[in-house]
Amino acid sequence: MANAINYAERYQTELDQVFTQNTLTNILETPNVVWLGAKTFHVPNLSVSGYKNHSRNGGFNRGTVEVTHEPYTLQFDRDVEFFVDQMDVDESNQAASAGNVTKVFIEEHAGPEVDAYRFSKLATKAMDIGGKQATEEDVTDGSPKDVVERLRADLRKVRKYGTANLICYVSTDVMSAVEDYREGKGTISIQDGGTEIETRVTSLDGVTLIEVFDVDRFRTSFDFTDGFKPDSGSLELNWIVVFKGAVIAKAKLNSIYLFQPGEHTQGDGYLYQNRLYHDLFVMKQQNEGLAVSHKASSED
Repeated sequence: MANAINYAERYQTELDQVFTQNTLTNILETPNVVWLGAKTFHVPNLSVSGYKNHSRNGGFNRGTVEVTHEPYTLQFDRDVEFFVDQMDVDESNQAASAGNVTKVFIEEHAGPEVDAYRFSKLATKAMDIGGKQATEEDVTDGSPKDVVERLRADLRKVRKYGTANLICYVSTDVMSAVEDYREGKGTISIQDGGTEIETRVTSLDGVTLIEVFDVDRFRTSFDFTDGFKPDSGSLELNWIVVFKGAVIAKAKLNSIYLFQPGEHTQGDGYLYQNRLYHDLFVMKQQNEGLAVSHKASSED
């Protein structure tokens, strides 16, 4: 009888993963926020009264000075843990290594979720304010010129804060319309990395536009029960215009732990733990530093 030989299967080391954008909202982060020792922070607001008519009989009109403090409380506390038996690492030819697990998690879950949370919170805030700060529209029903003019109308809503202080995130449809419109105009400069998967970045009327081609993170609301996914009432976004000074976005805690086999008591393998405690707030006195355009209904 011939020997029964069990041949081990061979696996490649390269990962077959879908390319995703890096975290796009890092530019909104506030560098000088210190969370240590508190869950809630208070931002002071100073208001003073204006001029009154001067009397030439002497004296000045006494004005008023008022200081109020608006509280903001951190709420978004996330974590995950992975255990990989060391034989799974060996027999997958290192595909399940701690480095690969970390890389895939950061690229496919952590970074996109941070963006999704921040985009949805900005959109929800603008929609709660209502009025001119949030517009419901289908930007694909007009010419590229129509799309650009609608976008310019929203840029004008927050232009008072200075174009250098504004960031505008746009969908791929909107960025394509901007790119089509600039043909023959010579006034809009597209900075492109030269590949289809690169994020297109341009400026319009002095405001930086950043394309969000990952539509899964560019919506008005999400279910964050397990990772993130659009909830039943989620709407696709056309663009978000943000005055950076109106936003505080910062992580209080970002802990990453990796335990080698033998360094823990949960099995013979590698243990990876990740916790991210962060939030984004729109300052109450500067909530007009937002302008959002969204579609009327979500598209599957």
